[in-house]
Amino acid sequence: MTEKQLPYKFSFSITYKEYQSLTLAHSKNQLIFLSVFIFLVFTATTWIKSSDFNVMLMKVPIGIVVSLALTLFMWLLTLYKARRVFESSGMLKNEQTLTLCEDGIQMTIDSNDSLIRWNDVAKVTESKHLIIVYLAKNQGVLISKNAVDIARLKTILRSFLEGSKLRIK
Repeated sequence: MTEKQLPYKFSFSITYKEYQSLTLAHSKNQLIFLSVFIFLVFTATTWIKSSDFNVMLMKVPIGIVVSLALTLFMWLLTLYKARRVFESSGMLKNEQTLTLCEDGIQMTIDSNDSLIRWNDVAKVTESKHLIIVYLAKNQGVLISKNAVDIARLKTILRSFLEGSKLRIK
């Protein structure tokens, strides 16, 4: 780590598009599970109710359409909830200033300061629009990729965090 890389200070605000991508990424497995589960339940109930195999085969496309329609509904509901959470949360939309230093990540939102020590970081992941620094399973710091020099940020993260905590490219 060279001296000129630290401290690394940058400011940004999370956009709805970034928050939406995070919400959909966290809901992806649930949506896939829901689609498969509904299809299997539909197929099983059709199989139990129908003794004729040909009738059952004709109803399978209906099961596919029903499971896809319900999955689409759940996807739209997820987008709706993401919009409501984003619009109602002042903290998400406020400008954040992060300073990466040897002690950890200094985070400033409005007049509130907090220091996240490097050993308190559970893992770091990367999505299309965000770098997510997790402190716990559902608690973390969102960093907009548009606001940072990605190569510099990743170099700093790699120098302070164990490889097992990093899930970045």
